Amino acid sequence: MKGSQELLQLIEAYDTIAVFRHVNPDGDALGSQVGFAKWVKHNYPNKTVHLLGSNDHHYSIYPMMDDVELSGEFLSVVIDTANRPRIDDERYMLGKQLVKIDHHPEVDPYGDLQMVDTSRGSACEIVTDILRGFDKSFTEDIANTLLSGILTDTIRFSTEATSGKTLASASFLIEQGANISKLNQDLFTQPRAVFELKNKIAQFVEVKEAHSFIVMDSERIAEVGSTSKQIKGFVNVMSGVQEFGIWAIFTQDEDGSYEGSIRSREYTINDIAQQFGGGGHRLASGVSKLTKENVSEIIEILAKRSIGE
Repeated sequence: MKGSQELLQLIEAYDTIAVFRHVNPDGDALGSQVGFAKWVKHNYPNKTVHLLGSNDHHYSIYPMMDDVELSGEFLSVVIDTANRPRIDDERYMLGKQLVKIDHHPEVDPYGDLQMVDTSRGSACEIVTDILRGFDKSFTEDIANTLLSGILTDTIRFSTEATSGKTLASASFLIEQGANISKLNQDLFTQPRAVFELKNKIAQFVEVKEAHSFIVMDSERIAEVGSTSKQIKGFVNVMSGVQEFGIWAIFTQDEDGSYEGSIRSREYTINDIAQQFGGGGHRLASGVSKLTKENVSEIIEILAKRSIGE
């Protein structure tokens, strides 16, 4: 990939490297961040490598982030984050140089080195292909970490962004020892309590045209005994229904505003999210800081889009 040798030179030039990703991380954000850091630490054991960001996520297969003071010169590497406001931990700005590695549509071309490929299904694919191009070694642990992000962001190779390159990256990681069967068990099975919670949330599904949606205000969230952040992750409870071309879930935060997660089977929806300050992929986007009126407006727009208008 263009810029790979420059990245390697930067890695080798700095004694300290801080690796960042986006807020509210998914498996691809964590997998690419942690996988990259593990690779650097494995191949350059004398370097200090920090994982920065919150631990506010539901995944159990990734290590805790580092609680450290950053001082002196260091390299900032931000992965899977399209725009600067979504970077988790503003200390990325303290790095002497900044690298951006991403696969989202280019909306904020930040960084001294930008390695962006919007054709890829996950950031972990890009990281894998960059690192495999160097004359360095992988471990089973590194391979598992990177494959976890590919599996989660492509929803087990089912999204439209899944390509031959995706499968080639995954194949390489499996050859390095990644256990795809165990990863699927770790990532996609759920406790009974989560299954029951999803059933409770599903009772609030509404349908307008070919658009299904759930609006969870604070009262409904309290009723099901959950949190806004947890419920937001259940947007795909509506994904398996043929009649639903677009589906979304809106959750009310403690400050009274709403967050929305939007998914689509074929209709472009990231342009709609962008109208309200959000963004993301063509068929998977998010938006935050919405008013109740904004939510109603988005629902109407998505309903029209769901029938091709």
